Amino acid sequence: MAAFTLIELMAATTVLSVILLMMVGMQDQMSKAWSNANRRTDATREARAACLLMARDLSTFAQRGKTFSRVDTFPTNLTNAAVPFYYFNGSGGLAPGGAPNCAQFFGLIPQAPKGTDPADIALVGYYIAPATNTNANGFVTTSYNLFRYYVPPSNAVSGIATWLSLPNGTAAALFTNISGNSEILARNACNLQIKIYGSAANASGLVFSNNGAGGPFYTGNKIGIELSFYPEDSAQKITNSAWMTTDNIQKYARSFEFKIDCPKN
Repeated sequence: MAAFTLIELMAATTVLSVILLMMVGMQDQMSKAWSNANRRTDATREARAACLLMARDLSTFAQRGKTFSRVDTFPTNLTNAAVPFYYFNGSGGLAPGGAPNCAQFFGLIPQAPKGTDPADIALVGYYIAPATNTNANGFVTTSYNLFRYYVPPSNAVSGIATWLSLPNGTAAALFTNISGNSEILARNACNLQIKIYGSAANASGLVFSNNGAGGPFYTGNKIGIELSFYPEDSAQKITNSAWMTTDNIQKYARSFEFKIDCPKN
């Protein structure tokens, strides 16, 4: 009777096993490629959202030059005294755990009053610092992230008034409880640079003017921002000690640059 021999069955089984293994390998590679593409898309989406929010905040931050004494009594100090912003670039700074070689920026921005509360000035800031993250598989990792500091007008107005009434107010007294008032805006950040053109406003510390050479009338001023982020697959391979190295940023990170007009006192 016609039938398959044992050798033929073994050969067919071997060929089928090889084909199945190849298909499983292809499926695994396709799954990894899909996962990596999704991670890169998520990183790009977070970065773009961060750029849009930063552009909105920094293009409207409140700025008033130091033309009167900061010890004027309330309420005239709100109209006469200087309103500062805080700029820092390097290791340390106002933000706890601030990333080395990265900028920090804290300022005041106008907000529409809500309900019966007439307050319309909020506190906002941006900085990069380390944080612990837990992914979908439950693995805990520590990486640097872009944070947004925000205090709404309802909570900021009393602190601003108190700070303005002090003869020697410090940045820490104005922008308080930074860790508690901050949230992660984008993950795996490795670079933040802020440049205010045409002024001496890039000196670290409280700054009362971003007005360079020119007349007393508003003529516009430019701020340049550069943000860099690692895709998730690259971030998992880079240690914290090598996170901010120029070689890794140039090789693995995606950078986003934009310029905005900011108020000039």
